[in-house]
Amino acid sequence: MFNRLLTAAATALILTAPALEAREMRVSSFEPEQGFYSSKVLAPWIEQVNEKLSAGNAFKLYPGSILGAPPAQAELVKAGVADVALVVPTYTPGLFPLSGVVEVPGLVESGAKGADMLNTLAEEGALDAEYADYKVIALFTTPSYRFLMADTEVRTPADLDGLKLRSPSKFGSELFGMVGASGVGIPAPQVYENLERGVVSGAVWVMDAYRTFRLNEVAPNVTNTNFIAQPMAVLMNKTAYDSLPDSDKAVIDEMSGRATAEWIASVIDETDAVNEAAFREEGEVTFIDLTDEEKSAWNAAFAGAADAWVNGQADTAAAAAALERARAIAAE
Repeated sequence: MFNRLLTAAATALILTAPALEAREMRVSSFEPEQGFYSSKVLAPWIEQVNEKLSAGNAFKLYPGSILGAPPAQAELVKAGVADVALVVPTYTPGLFPLSGVVEVPGLVESGAKGADMLNTLAEEGALDAEYADYKVIALFTTPSYRFLMADTEVRTPADLDGLKLRSPSKFGSELFGMVGASGVGIPAPQVYENLERGVVSGAVWVMDAYRTFRLNEVAPNVTNTNFIAQPMAVLMNKTAYDSLPDSDKAVIDEMSGRATAEWIASVIDETDAVNEAAFREEGEVTFIDLTDEEKSAWNAAFAGAADAWVNGQADTAAAAAALERARAIAAE
């Protein structure tokens, strides 16, 4: 009799327990739908994950800053406005401090090297504090930035003296100051207009953005410098992740981490090379390839950049350790 009562009570609990509701999960991108990260990274990731999720659960892309401006993406995820978002950690100074190590000039050349750097730091626990509020889908970087100039063919740091440039971050502006230039914060979709109007003389960016935002029309001079890279992340709201069935969490786990970052990096590097080759073939863009002597001048101009980055962090000991580890990875 007692066993029958226990069985009945257990059955009642199962019947009255709230079921996990199937729902659409919002993936935010500040890029337009046809933009590189929206179309070549987020959309394929969504398609592959959705194929394996349980019925009714699905991710959907919300591109073009529909859910919020580029600097707001991390907060959108944390607040649950977006379930997943493409985040540029350096758009929010102080929130992801050690991820910004890849902004030290000369440290990262390719997306593959940048992804290895950030994922190694994450796996070794150096980034635990800054991503504690998120489910990390992927950490990766851009390839090294080039100078994209409207009217000036830049070969030496002295060529930037007195110019205003679109800055990718707070530290990027500090670096410009080392060579007599000044940084201006401009959202990605507005860079074309500001170059066209002469508000800025150039920008530092990569080839996918160059094509996405048609900057070749207003900045036809490209200097190939191994300047800085920008950290990138795809982050998920922890509560949204935890609310999913275990089978769906396993799917997301499978599509997260180093392997996913390496896939993204391979797409980034291939696209960067293809875009450069296409622009060179079209002949409407002037590519400035530096001599060894000119490269040495750039290295000398930014010789104090690493110390400046470390000293600019709240925890200088942690920053110095992250930089030392990143340098070791760069040398591998």
